Amino acid sequence: MRHLLPVLVIFSFSSCIAHKDLVTFRDVQFPPGSNSIANFVEVTAQSGDILHITVHSFDLDAAKPFNLQEPAPNMMGVQNTQTLELFLGYPVNTDGNIDFPVIGTVQVAGLTLPQIRQKLVELLRTYLTDAVVGVRFLNFRFTILGEVAKPGTYTISTPRITILEAIGRASDLTPYANRTNVLHIRERNGERTYTRLNLQSSDIFSSPYYYLQQNDILYVEPNRAKTAAVADPASRAITYVTGALSVVTLLIALFK
Repeated sequence: MRHLLPVLVIFSFSSCIAHKDLVTFRDVQFPPGSNSIANFVEVTAQSGDILHITVHSFDLDAAKPFNLQEPAPNMMGVQNTQTLELFLGYPVNTDGNIDFPVIGTVQVAGLTLPQIRQKLVELLRTYLTDAVVGVRFLNFRFTILGEVAKPGTYTISTPRITILEAIGRASDLTPYANRTNVLHIRERNGERTYTRLNLQSSDIFSSPYYYLQQNDILYVEPNRAKTAAVADPASRAITYVTGALSVVTLLIALFK
């Protein structure tokens, strides 16, 4: 029994995941002090977005026609808050326009939220001299799949989110995540791009894909340990058995 101990230990660790594969920023040397952020790009509206727009003025009656009517209070018990907010949103159509009360068609595609806000203020000057306009996304979302604890599609209230924050919302990567080959998919202006990202490299912080845009998709592929375990269930069972036997053998050797 004592002679079997080394062999069992070797088998038990043969399919384990190496520590270096579990470290996200393995090859990153963080410099002291602060660094300027040069890769953030302000998100712009595009077809398929839903904008929440509010107009305020000292003259409440004058501002009322420019605000969508809120759902009746009795609907609160039937639908969740997110669904109700969609009733208060302006969808951006395929031409990049929204239909705004009184004013009519307004081109918003390609504009940032501050630019849309300023454009509406100028269009409203004929009706309101003191208009205060608020604009935000209602359906800014991203999808993260693969080796994360909670894969799925997430809708957020802010258009500024990094790939690391997205992973955090998905409750982090699993031990089987391949941190060197994360697939990023982005659709923009009728084009789809595919980019591979290495979370163990310092290049991730300067990548133009570090900050996500609406409808981005992240796929975290499994590493070799996961692939081997799924491809050969028998070897996975042997790993568990040999691991357990190693512990038992070690205890016997220690207390004999």
